[in-house]
Amino acid sequence: MKTPSYFSAWFDGWPELVCLDLDGTLVDSVPDIAGAVDAFLTELGAPLAGEDRVRGWVGFGSAKLIEQALAWADIDAAQHEEAYRIFLTHYHRHLTDGTTLYPNVKALLKAFKHHGVPVALITNKPSVFVKPMLDHFELTEQFGWLLGGDTLEEKKPSAMPLLHCSESIDALPEKCLMIGDSITDFNAANNAGFKCALVTYGYHQGVDLTALGADAIIDDLAELLM
Repeated sequence: MKTPSYFSAWFDGWPELVCLDLDGTLVDSVPDIAGAVDAFLTELGAPLAGEDRVRGWVGFGSAKLIEQALAWADIDAAQHEEAYRIFLTHYHRHLTDGTTLYPNVKALLKAFKHHGVPVALITNKPSVFVKPMLDHFELTEQFGWLLGGDTLEEKKPSAMPLLHCSESIDALPEKCLMIGDSITDFNAANNAGFKCALVTYGYHQGVDLTALGADAIIDDLAELLM
């Protein structure tokens, strides 16, 4: 396979490491996340937030998600711990009921594997959910690292998770790539000195991705292989 144009321009070849976000980049998990949010809102006597509203909240980690939902429903922040407990229990039971894989995820991972590119999964999702979700889509073995938001002392937008992976294989940051869907991923890449590609179809948290200065804005992961 000819070296894709993006990689030729950035690395003069294939990257030494690729880090991938999960929610909004590889999978559309909002249907099940929204179900878990609505589960705790219902138990706390609040109206349902619904999938469309929750879609705008996702991306900063589950603790922040609960905080946003409680504020929206005008529920005392002291209820956070109980809401989080209900959320985690419900989400664990319905992790992949409505979650779907985005197009060309497997093709991209297959290309990286074929060319010997190490790949890391770096998400702010609690780590307890990461492997079961990847197992469901038969993707687990494609990754050399599975880092959840609670795996290390810091999570994205900190550079720590990205550098944890690159340093473990002596990969140069400038030869590494972060692929995500949000300002959180962009800032993590920027803080680590990685190149950054952002997908347009994910969870943008209301941010105009084109204004961030990412190295690439793509509509489909397949564009990285062209």
